[in-house]
Amino acid sequence: MKQERKVLTAKEIDQLASDFFDNYGSYFDRPFYMKVLTLPLAQQYLRPSSLKVCLAYQLLTRESLRAVLAEQILHENDGKQHFYLEAGRLKEYLPEEDWELASDYLLLGDKQAYLDLTADGKKLLLPSNKRQQLQHFKECLHNCQSWQNLLDHIRGNHGDMSLAWRFKNQSKLEATLTGRKDYEHVFVLADPEAMKQEYDKFLNRSKKKEADYQHWIEKQIAASDLRGDLLPRAIAQLTLRNETRITPNNCLKILRGLSYSDYDAINHSDYDGHFRFLPNETILQVIDKMQKEGLIAAEERYYADYHVYYHELVPTDLTEEFLRAAPAEKSDLALLKEINEYADKNGLADFYVVKLTQELLQHPALTCVDHSYQAFIAQHDLAREYLKMRLQLTSSKFMKKYLRLLLAGDAEKSIPGQTMNA
Repeated sequence: MKQERKVLTAKEIDQLASDFFDNYGSYFDRPFYMKVLTLPLAQQYLRPSSLKVCLAYQLLTRESLRAVLAEQILHENDGKQHFYLEAGRLKEYLPEEDWELASDYLLLGDKQAYLDLTADGKKLLLPSNKRQQLQHFKECLHNCQSWQNLLDHIRGNHGDMSLAWRFKNQSKLEATLTGRKDYEHVFVLADPEAMKQEYDKFLNRSKKKEADYQHWIEKQIAASDLRGDLLPRAIAQLTLRNETRITPNNCLKILRGLSYSDYDAINHSDYDGHFRFLPNETILQVIDKMQKEGLIAAEERYYADYHVYYHELVPTDLTEEFLRAAPAEKSDLALLKEINEYADKNGLADFYVVKLTQELLQHPALTCVDHSYQAFIAQHDLAREYLKMRLQLTSSKFMKKYLRLLLAGDAEKSIPGQTMNA
């Protein structure tokens, strides 16, 4: 004869819920799991449906279990009664702070998570297959925590580089460090100590690659004779301080102080408008040489308003190092230091006066930025005589103009910009 249906009493429900959590407390480490589940690492990793089922168990609380049991009728028969933990309905019983987390993982109508109630209505059990799933779920979350600790360890050791990661499959995590160079290494699912040993090898390789690359940069910079020249420094600063619309022609206009429509919209260099005296060809030649040496680069851009392509100057890994590098032996800044040192000295050897004057003729950019050369010329008659002789012999229009400016001692009338201490 078929047994009558009955609804569980409040006392029976309380007893079942208490017994259930007492017997399976090791499966429901809720504080730890909820903390790990908020990690981006876990949210990307725990996507298979079987793990979503396990998450439904983790979101189960005594209050939600009592509510589920109170709504269902027990059919007394020889079998067991399934109590499904529907993901969408579980959310109704969750604390508000867990709603967003549940929405990330759980879907309405998912009935794969269930509990078994014995026929006598006195015992609530986790099915054996579900216990196996929960054990795997615990291992996965512990692995996620270990991976997260490892990623935090990497960030701590590589503060100057950015870190990205992705799962290649369920057993491999790929971490990519990006600095001057890209380093990529795959961490295989393993215990934390094994992963730490693997990471130590990776760290040593990364440091060696970074050191080798830094050595290569220093070698490239040391080979450049543009170190300490003011015009290349101005070009490098403009390139480094601006992200858009610094083309070679725009750079030329800015440095020569010519009309430029976006002048107020850019980040200026320390030398804007100081090189009006220099020919366009000189500035463009320096830009071209800097590109060939890798001190700056040019990338193709598309200007949609006019449907045209143009080349924009952009920094490279060498640009900042170039600005910090010590001046080359015969650069603008090296000559400026030497001239300032001997400007007020009497009795300087004639050979040395002529040598410094000859070098000054080879550095017109220096006179555009700093006028301390005037004191040197005024102090030494031989320097003026040499410049007058060169003026009579030269046929270059630019050199004639340059020599007249040096002899006049008043370059500011033709070269705009304030005198600067380079």
